[in-house]
Amino acid sequence: MRSKWSLYWRGMAMGTVETIPGVSSGTLALITGIYAELISTLANIHPRLLSVWREQGTAAMWRELNGTFLLLLLLGMVTSIVPSVFAIKWLMANAPVLLWAFFSGLIMMGTVVVWRTLPHRGFGVLAAAVLACAFSVWLSLQTGFGASVVHPVFFFFAGALAISALLLPGISGSFILLLLGMYEPVLTAVSELQLSNLVAFMLGCAVGALAFVQLLKWLLAHYYAVVMGAAAGIMAGSLIKLWPWRLDEPQQWLLPEQYSQVTQEPAQLGFAIMAAVLGMVVVFFLGDKQPSSENA
Repeated sequence: MRSKWSLYWRGMAMGTVETIPGVSSGTLALITGIYAELISTLANIHPRLLSVWREQGTAAMWRELNGTFLLLLLLGMVTSIVPSVFAIKWLMANAPVLLWAFFSGLIMMGTVVVWRTLPHRGFGVLAAAVLACAFSVWLSLQTGFGASVVHPVFFFFAGALAISALLLPGISGSFILLLLGMYEPVLTAVSELQLSNLVAFMLGCAVGALAFVQLLKWLLAHYYAVVMGAAAGIMAGSLIKLWPWRLDEPQQWLLPEQYSQVTQEPAQLGFAIMAAVLGMVVVFFLGDKQPSSENA
């Protein structure tokens, strides 16, 4: 039986990593052993809960919803997201190489963790992983729609896509925002409290979650290994977007020495390697030590 504090800290960790492009809170839920329960709980958010409430009362509805589990996770996520946003914005401005190196370490170890959970790795799983990896690389090479797109309607659709990615291990909601060109606008909306954009984004998240979770539950129930193999492939492919020594305008991937020559900034190769190793260690110690048998 998990303690309430354990669930709260897991929620805080999930909220923190969801601000990081390429790092999925779904992956974190998987490696900490709560993924199946999370998907099952979200899938139970259904109009039939109103019938349970009318016929059996509030306590029965709360049990049917698994409300304590969901509330503690949400509280942890909410209390960690805002400070994480400010920290990420500061690091992006002041230590980008170390930040992206740390992200790379997180996603590399996360890929290994997801791959290890697969109950089998036949041809279909390998094919799904390779195709998903190729698709992720292709997406990573796209320039996105640009950070100038800040209309609330676009925030709504960005939220719907991001929350769908959040629910699938291996695909980060923040990574999807990065590909759409909406990562920095969303960070700015949070840090500057842009209410109209934030409300639109949260509504999109709610609609996207309720629409996607039923499909995801079915896919995991019938094609678990294939879905998770594809998730691992997407994570591996996303590493190209997290390369520490890159330029965004124009988009270029450089060797550390080239980066230093072009930007006149130190490459920080040694510190970057240390940051990547730290990211790997963080994922390793966050992982559930029990073998995973999750099949939502």
